[in-house]
Amino acid sequence: CRKTKKSFTHKEGSVRRGLLHIWQSGGPSEPLSPERVLLSQCVLQVALGEHHGLLLAQCGLVYSFGELLWRGLSVPPSAPLLEASLRGTTVVHVACGGFHCGALSEQGGIYMWGENTAGQSSVFDSQFVLVAEPYPLAVVDNEVVPPVAVRIVDLACGREHSLALSAQNELWAWGSGCQLGLVTSNFPVWKPQKVEHLAGRHVIQVACGAYHSLALVRCLHLQNPNTPKPLERRPSKRDEPFTAEDAHYCPLGVELTESMTAEVELDENKNLMQGEILSLVWFQFLDFNVLQMMSNIFGHHVAPHCHLLSSSSSEVVRSSSLVGLEEDPLRKKKVMLSHKSSSLTDINLKGKTGNRRFSLPGTPTNATPRRQQHCGSKPSSSSEDGFPSLETEVWSWGRGSEGQLGHGDQLARLQPLCIKSLTGEEVIKVAAGSHHSLALTAQCQVYSWGSNMCGQLGHVNSPATVPQQAKLSDDLRAWDVSAGQSHSLLLADGDGVQPVLMYCGQQQEPRSKRNETSCQRMGYISSVCSGGHKCALLTDRNVSGFILAIHELASIERKFYCWLSSVRKLTYLENIHLIPCTRLFLSFYKTSVRLSILIGQHSTSLTHFLHVLRRDVTSLHLLTHTQHFLDIYTEYCSAVGDFQVMGGLQSLHKLSLECLGSKQTKLAQLSELDPSVSGDGDLASVLYWPLQQLQQYSRVLLQLESSEYQSLHQSAVQYEHLSVTLQRRKKEAEATFLFWKTHSGKNTVSGLRLPQRRVLCESSNRTLTLQGAGRFSNHWFILFNDALVHIQFSTHRVYPVNLLWVKPLPENDSQGSSPGITAMSRTASYTFMGDGRFKDAQYTGSWLAGRVHGRGTMRWQDGRIYTGNFKNGLEDGYGECMIPDKLLNKAGCYQGQWRDGKIHGFGIYRYATGEVYEGCFNDGQRHGYGMLRSGKMDKTSSGVFIGQWVCDKKTGYGVSDDITRGEKYMGMWLDDDRHGSAVVVTQYGVYYEGNFRENKMSGPGLLVSDDDTAFHGEFSEDWTANGKVENIAFICQTLALPWWDF
Repeated sequence: CRKTKKSFTHKEGSVRRGLLHIWQSGGPSEPLSPERVLLSQCVLQVALGEHHGLLLAQCGLVYSFGELLWRGLSVPPSAPLLEASLRGTTVVHVACGGFHCGALSEQGGIYMWGENTAGQSSVFDSQFVLVAEPYPLAVVDNEVVPPVAVRIVDLACGREHSLALSAQNELWAWGSGCQLGLVTSNFPVWKPQKVEHLAGRHVIQVACGAYHSLALVRCLHLQNPNTPKPLERRPSKRDEPFTAEDAHYCPLGVELTESMTAEVELDENKNLMQGEILSLVWFQFLDFNVLQMMSNIFGHHVAPHCHLLSSSSSEVVRSSSLVGLEEDPLRKKKVMLSHKSSSLTDINLKGKTGNRRFSLPGTPTNATPRRQQHCGSKPSSSSEDGFPSLETEVWSWGRGSEGQLGHGDQLARLQPLCIKSLTGEEVIKVAAGSHHSLALTAQCQVYSWGSNMCGQLGHVNSPATVPQQAKLSDDLRAWDVSAGQSHSLLLADGDGVQPVLMYCGQQQEPRSKRNETSCQRMGYISSVCSGGHKCALLTDRNVSGFILAIHELASIERKFYCWLSSVRKLTYLENIHLIPCTRLFLSFYKTSVRLSILIGQHSTSLTHFLHVLRRDVTSLHLLTHTQHFLDIYTEYCSAVGDFQVMGGLQSLHKLSLECLGSKQTKLAQLSELDPSVSGDGDLASVLYWPLQQLQQYSRVLLQLESSEYQSLHQSAVQYEHLSVTLQRRKKEAEATFLFWKTHSGKNTVSGLRLPQRRVLCESSNRTLTLQGAGRFSNHWFILFNDALVHIQFSTHRVYPVNLLWVKPLPENDSQGSSPGITAMSRTASYTFMGDGRFKDAQYTGSWLAGRVHGRGTMRWQDGRIYTGNFKNGLEDGYGECMIPDKLLNKAGCYQGQWRDGKIHGFGIYRYATGEVYEGCFNDGQRHGYGMLRSGKMDKTSSGVFIGQWVCDKKTGYGVSDDITRGEKYMGMWLDDDRHGSAVVVTQYGVYYEGNFRENKMSGPGLLVSDDDTAFHGEFSEDWTANGKVENIAFICQTLALPWWDF
């Protein structure tokens, strides 16, 4: 295989992508790829019926091959026939029933052709038993007015029925039989009808068997989404009491009989020995010991029919069997019998059992047709954040004679019923064979039930009426499944990146000696398909670039999710109250659940990405939700570190030794994933192992890096940077735990142990002394990530590290290492403890070089609060200060300028007494021009002074308006006293002009009364004059001034 150049474009390497391989089922005795379909375009999808098939190629072209009975043709797969009538239609999906076909257009339209005896092709004319050409089928919703056409996004076909899934995630059916799920007894149903029993639910995927149907439905969360769900997912007998009504209830109240419709029997050789039929074929041999155990169980020899299907090496390696054997079959059977199915229409169910509704109501899809239905697309199963939902249910209905419905019996169901044993198993895909069913989970597990006559279920129970897990080998993780008439195909991850193809079913011949076709020659398998007695797969050969990286990313993510699920099961304990740090354990478990859900959703989305040929690398969730990934990993690392620092991991490990018992071996196996961990099963190393996944993300994204996609490099750098950061935090947490473990007996430091606190260094192993310390003094310094602790004998003092500033050492001083450079300006909170004006005050705000500087808030113990600017440790600039008055039980407020910790400049001071000063200050005192108001205008004690102030006293010229006395003083002041020349005017019309001394009239002056009488003379007291009366008119003309003119 020639290596190709790495590329992201769809054109390069297109001839090596979308390669189709078809072969007859029956195991490796048949050639793996005798007929490789070679078309001018790559194949996007393949669908197989009983004896025919459909191919969907690029440009929406559809090809048919096989026994085309409706046309009387037999077309080999190597030369498929083009459906010319669909050439003008862009087809995005094809489906094959037993003997009919269906195609889905980009606009959501359906085309049907083939056999129509049961109405499965929906041609409303009984004369058209065979429909030779694709016939358009309209799906119309008549429940709305006016009726509207329904856009279809998925299509599935059985032998006598067809199912369609709409863009609103609703199910439509037509054809004949109880597998339609319709409330009717008139068959055939020619026009598509809505399956009312699933109306209002969010259906994700549908699959059709011969005479039964499966639907994958999104669950409805009944519990708090923030509460981690229990790991025991299967309902117990106590939760789901089993009654006779559960097993034998028919939705319509009628028990179906085999005489209603004749069921086609499988053409199988029932005389084959059970041990020879029951073999799950893959690339490795069954272990001899397992075969011996199976022989002991069945009482006869079990032939090891295990042959090589695909392998990167020609060597056949011995391994354990894929067929799982229960240790206690009786106990397993009892558990399975308790997992019966429930129906919301079961009127016989009582209490909570009858009220449990898990499915979400359907929501319309607003996506455009092209976005909703690109080639090979399926209906959206994503939640609002774009990730696929893992909370799903599996519903089944139709005939159940082989147990293919999974309800614990072999009865038929006319309406969909939920398979309760699969609820909570995170099923992401369902597949239906003729008489058996498969379910694939996000944890790469496969559940199978139904007919097992040819070993197509992969386990020994025949038939299996309830889903049972196929016991894959520990190194295999299934991620795609398909089911045919009597076989099943599984696609899984192995030890390498290339997928492993597995087959289980009937073996027609003993193994023949021949050269096997290896997986290296076939390329990377992207999907598998089964139908009738045929198998098919699609491969990619662009192995050195895009395909290799995407397969590797999906493989490591699926492996990681399976690992996370195993760890969660081991670390979940019912008696968590025995753990000392219960709150931290719950926080750790909550974050681990969030991480596990994220990885499960991401691995599922990558699996879906592999099935789509038009792969846009920019749509990867690693790129579109980068910050979400970074946040989840950061929270997980912090939770594990906090739990470890407080000794939680040590307590959990001791408790697990008592509670886990035999699971300790599993824990040791999980720890071996990290080569640096010893074989003792270190729980801390196991829980820190997820951090290595970040390096995997960065490495794969760098492999995909291209000049066209700069976001790849940016995201890769982000994941690499976070990986380095979290690894450093891991080491800090481990060092902190060892520190506390070493000093656990010292009461002095025991109170300093906090979950988020990490030890960076301490003076016991470093040269650090206190400047000016005595000769015999003992000082111990501990530097945490949030504080510096100084311990002396039995006392200690804690200094917040965000308020510590390091003074760099001189360059010529060789002692010690450089302390590094710390930020000079910071924002932090601190409570002052030393003597001074800030004693016991709490500050929150900006700092510079160890001093309050910038914007901040200072709160004193006496109630003072300053909010404003600081400079060099003092209030400076604009600020507001609340000053309480204990006598008046009120607070004053100042708003204005400050300098050097004092009020200075212009400001407004509202005193607790009610006075308001607005003016200039100097060194905390009123100084300069200002206005003082006392009281309000409507009160008796109101007054206003406007004038000059010196050292907090009225000095100089000023005007005082005493509203209480009804007089206005305009003149000079000295130390709050009227002193000097002035003019006084009263509200009674009295006018005085003269001098004041010590707040009293003194010396010569002029007094004019309200009756124009003038007194000119000497004044010794207020309003007391000695002198003679002069001409009032003359005085008024020369000396009188308006009282308001100041």
